[in-house]
Amino acid sequence: MRSCADPARRHGWRWLCLWALLGLAGAAPAAAAATTAVPALTALTALTALTEGALTATPRAPGTVPAIDEGLALRLGQAAVGRQMPDVALLDSEGRPVRLSSFLGKPLLVSFIYTGCFQVCPTQTRALHEAVKGLDRMLGEHQFNVISIGFNQPFDSPDAMRSFARQQRIGYRNWAFLSPGREALDVLTRDFGFSYVATPAGFDHLLGVTVVDANGRIHAQVYGDRLRADQLGIPLRQLLSDQPVAAPTTLAGVIDRVRILCTVYDPDTGEYRYDYKLIFEIVGGVLFFLSALVYGALEWRNQRRARRRAQTSACTTKPSASGSAA
Repeated sequence: MRSCADPARRHGWRWLCLWALLGLAGAAPAAAAATTAVPALTALTALTALTEGALTATPRAPGTVPAIDEGLALRLGQAAVGRQMPDVALLDSEGRPVRLSSFLGKPLLVSFIYTGCFQVCPTQTRALHEAVKGLDRMLGEHQFNVISIGFNQPFDSPDAMRSFARQQRIGYRNWAFLSPGREALDVLTRDFGFSYVATPAGFDHLLGVTVVDANGRIHAQVYGDRLRADQLGIPLRQLLSDQPVAAPTTLAGVIDRVRILCTVYDPDTGEYRYDYKLIFEIVGGVLFFLSALVYGALEWRNQRRARRRAQTSACTTKPSASGSAA
């Protein structure tokens, strides 16, 4: 499973050569970080990330690059399923305060990123963008919300998040880029089951999206750096389909329900499309039901008329029969 530190792991021999030249294993991480394009972490920030927000594997041998324990990180992420989303205060990309509870009422997709990543996080965000675009025909942006949370604080400021969104050309009205404070970040990463490790190249963390239901309860974890619309569409369809049937009281609500039921994922385009076969089956079923209903109504009317004629005939024949007898 890929992470933001994969480029460093693929070229780990470069760090080892650099450490050998320096001759100081303790100074090597700082020197290596200074040579990367990722903004360098202060010693305090790196220590905080390692001790509070990170998840390291077994003690590593001297001269090896830090790496996340993927198995343990996956278990922590799955353990968060069913947990209530914390209601913490963050800042949006314009620096305005916003609480996480303001996103309740609709399903929510949550992605943790850091803006100093120049390869994997942008790729993951663009893949999420394509997946969200692929959901448009089935759902539309009014049916769910998306938030990207910058976990490299204080570097992932509102300005940095706004610039990151602009670079990735994210223009969705239902997509917010948020910056938490240090305390809020600790609560978020713990409750969402998100783990990360500081490395000389930036951070090592699992790639994926957390799906939250309309009541703020974590519904699923979807992992992968190349997310597809169907991977997110399955839990979103389930959440929206499980809503009470009486919920769509307007024509728009009925249309939304039909769109959810009558679309299917097309792997060739990466988007949802209308399943016309299913639509024809539904229309055919509705027409059959209406035909049966009309036929039943006509039969009931004909039988009622027949009974009335019979009653009228009986009433008109009785007087004539009594007169002839006299």
